[in-house]
Amino acid sequence: MSIINTSVPNNEILIKLGARGNLSLGVEKWDEVYHGRLRQILISHGDAINSIQVSYTDGSGRLVLAPRHGGYGEKFDCVDLESWETLTMVGGYYGPLRGNNAGIVRSLAFGTNGATYGPFGIEEGTPFRFNIPSGVRFWGFHGGSDSRYLHAIGIYIKSMARYYLAPKPERVSFSRSTRSVPWM
Repeated sequence: MSIINTSVPNNEILIKLGARGNLSLGVEKWDEVYHGRLRQILISHGDAINSIQVSYTDGSGRLVLAPRHGGYGEKFDCVDLESWETLTMVGGYYGPLRGNNAGIVRSLAFGTNGATYGPFGIEEGTPFRFNIPSGVRFWGFHGGSDSRYLHAIGIYIKSMARYYLAPKPERVSFSRSTRSVPWM
């Protein structure tokens, strides 16, 4: 886990979790941080996850299609999120495929506050799961891929907390005063 805040507006804290899978030499590492709301997750798969791609709405409400990471598979699925849905879980399996000891992402599943999508691919290998609790929000994916498969995947989450470095808050001191009240 690492904490970054270089591109997040308003001093919000961005946390990088993962990646699960294999980020060995020859795997292209990538980062997709979204400054908007996730709308679609596009998955190409077969006996493993071949690629992942997302679309999101930016700050002006315009739909943006992020780059595809990975290759083409036998099947294609699109998870369409409703405007009120937020991602609460990303899980799946990673491991070797047909003698490939390097390991790849074998399956993916997604949970929202309204539904569960998947699993896509084959649930074989080592399981993983990223839970996104209340108080934080999904903010993007990162991982590694080549021209055929998704080798690793992780997520970015954004804390709803903010930090402030300056100015320091003022100290207020309260003094106790006692005064006698005349009895009537």
